[in-house]
Amino acid sequence: MDGIVVTHGTNTLEETAYFLHLTLPTTKPIIITGAQRPYTAFSTDGPNNLIQSIRAAASEAAQHKGVLVLLNDELNSAREATKTNTYRLEAFQSGQLGFLGYVDADGKTIFYRTPHKTHTAASIFSTIDNEHLPAVEIVYSYAGATSDYIEYLTKAKKTDGIVVAGTGAGLVSPQEQRALKAASASGITIVRSSRVGNGRVLPVELYENTSFIAADNLNPQKARILLMLSLVLTSNSTEIQHYFQEY
Repeated sequence: MDGIVVTHGTNTLEETAYFLHLTLPTTKPIIITGAQRPYTAFSTDGPNNLIQSIRAAASEAAQHKGVLVLLNDELNSAREATKTNTYRLEAFQSGQLGFLGYVDADGKTIFYRTPHKTHTAASIFSTIDNEHLPAVEIVYSYAGATSDYIEYLTKAKKTDGIVVAGTGAGLVSPQEQRALKAASASGITIVRSSRVGNGRVLPVELYENTSFIAADNLNPQKARILLMLSLVLTSNSTEIQHYFQEY
């Protein structure tokens, strides 16, 4: 076997792809693909995406690059690929970092850059039992956001982690900040990510007296995947922060 192609609905394709990118103990190409237009639609993209994915999976050039997302002839790393449009064929993008490469009309798989974050066979998460994962929720911040949802999650005692889709560089409202501190004190792990779509979330002075973890440039849904896996191994915020820098 040279590689594997997985077909998947596009709505949550990026989350499955990143989960596999972190947990599969292999160096072989794993290509995740789908279709923006259903099989019953005129000019459906499904057959072409499948053919190009098979070509990529059989390509020696795709070895050691982790899980790849391929639609519209474009190759994205699973870590960065995200759906950016509801209907357009070019929906899957990697933000400002760009594509890894293409599978073009000549059938060749061409790469122009390589993922540098740890993945697949080199990942510590490829050796863990991931059948039962900790419960992690996403809280979306906005102007005037209240603390109600965070307080509910804290009191319910069913949540192991919270990822905040913060404004700007991962910021939250004053009410949310107080509630997140209380949640952290109760044992819930907090990760700050951003709703912006591009750029890194860093440790900042405003939160220096907390154990909040900065998500680097992972979007909220990908940060949730990494936090769930991290919590299988540890609840230490310093160690989890290291995972967010490495993966």
